[in-house]
Amino acid sequence: MYIVENECLEEIRKIWIENNSGYIGNNCNLRSIKDNNMLKVVCKKDNDVCGYAVLYFEKDFCEIEKYPNYIENMPKKTIYMWEMITSKNHLKEGVASNIYNYIKTKFNDYTIYAAIDEKNIPSLNLHIKEEFTPIYNFYKEDEKVIYIMHEWNKAKESKK
Repeated sequence: MYIVENECLEEIRKIWIENNSGYIGNNCNLRSIKDNNMLKVVCKKDNDVCGYAVLYFEKDFCEIEKYPNYIENMPKKTIYMWEMITSKNHLKEGVASNIYNYIKTKFNDYTIYAAIDEKNIPSLNLHIKEEFTPIYNFYKEDEKVIYIMHEWNKAKESKK
């Protein structure tokens, strides 16, 4: 498996349509694909797109997503995991971990945030495995969803 950046946008959209279980809204996905300021990290095997992540590098992600912001002392170098999806054809192949390894290596001096639907058990398990720390829960009324905000920071990870 290998990683490419900002490529395969049609394949990303197709994976989202075929694999989204309702955890990511359509408008959110369309915005992330079209927004040139968001980095698309795409995992491929041969010529097949196995999964992807979309990264947002601004501190206003809570405001844009209409999430409460309980993050104290927001770090200067921040990444928000806008979305991450693995193709159903490549589940249990380590795609998401490959994507996170790439992100955590390339952006090792950044703090990464991800808001995970409490019912999305595969994603919660992935974030625990990837040493993210849950920092707060919140209820999003318009979606009727409880989210758990997670944080990864290399400095905090190395203290464990």
